[in-house]
Amino acid sequence: MGGRVAETAGVGSGSGPARTSRKWLAFILGLVIAVLLVYAVVVAGGGLRTALDQLRHASLGWLAPALLLEMSCYALCGLVLRMLRGENTSLHWVTTVRVALVVWGLGSLLPASPAEGIAMSVAELRRRGVDAQSSLTMLFLAAWFELWALIFTAALALALVGLVIDRDPVDGTRLVIGAAILITIALTVISLARRPATGGRVWLATWWLPRHRKMTRDELRAAGLDAHARISLLMGGPGRRGRIALAAVGYWITDAACLWTALHAVHLHVKFSVVILAYVGGTLASWVPLLPGGLGAVEAVVPAILHHFGVPLTVGLAGTLLWRGLSLFLPAIGGAFAYASLRAEHPVLDRSPLPEPPPL
Repeated sequence: MGGRVAETAGVGSGSGPARTSRKWLAFILGLVIAVLLVYAVVVAGGGLRTALDQLRHASLGWLAPALLLEMSCYALCGLVLRMLRGENTSLHWVTTVRVALVVWGLGSLLPASPAEGIAMSVAELRRRGVDAQSSLTMLFLAAWFELWALIFTAALALALVGLVIDRDPVDGTRLVIGAAILITIALTVISLARRPATGGRVWLATWWLPRHRKMTRDELRAAGLDAHARISLLMGGPGRRGRIALAAVGYWITDAACLWTALHAVHLHVKFSVVILAYVGGTLASWVPLLPGGLGAVEAVVPAILHHFGVPLTVGLAGTLLWRGLSLFLPAIGGAFAYASLRAEHPVLDRSPLPEPPPL
């Protein structure tokens, strides 16, 4: 896949057998911890037999829309990547959907997650004429939009639950205040990130990096301003940024809707705003280090949040397990097939020029 690309993503042939061994040991340790956590959650929910009984009586009619929603989730993620590449690119939407499956589907369950998924995708984008720096920038911006889309989605869910569903006025007030805090933080950070001077300050803070140590403060600041200008042009004007933001919000909403349909499949009817709140908690839990795809942590957090709002723990656990099968393991399998199809393809080179920033 190319030494330079792999090195950029953090996993390369030069990492050595010692680093590879540590990577696999960490993966195996995380897998063992995940299995123990899942087992503990299942036992707390009434035992494996109870959970399997709930799944055995699940309504299969809900599986088709759940699967469609999960497919829509990755379709929107691919759309975000496609829009970030620009309007004049020859990079097809089907290609960016497969890249999304490799990075966020297959990559979430690989030992060096997410570095391996990123390296594999960057290598395939490079075969299609997109250099490593542009590929990494595209993936970084997609993650940036999705992060703040998740925060806005969480704030909306907190406000709805606090104002409409939660009958305890103290808890409701806390949830509304939490929503206001999240919105304030998000708007402040986004506002600061849009200022060109922020790029200069960020680069000044990276003086300790080996490739930056020989640069003066003025050179670092100029490089940061240049990078900020390039990223701003890559994101486009307000209209395109708005479309990217809507697609990013849709990414989270469709995945949360998959959880909602999975809960309906086990005959649990719960407000969608509560499901979003549980979903956001599960997403944050999936970022716990060592655990592949957040296994164990997500299965503990989502049913616990649902249980706080009156959902029986056993039913919540059964719905969560069903959703995890659709949202974690199926995309990983899809990502493996997507990577194989990308490798087998004879791609058309994307020679669309990147926009040039204005002179400093």
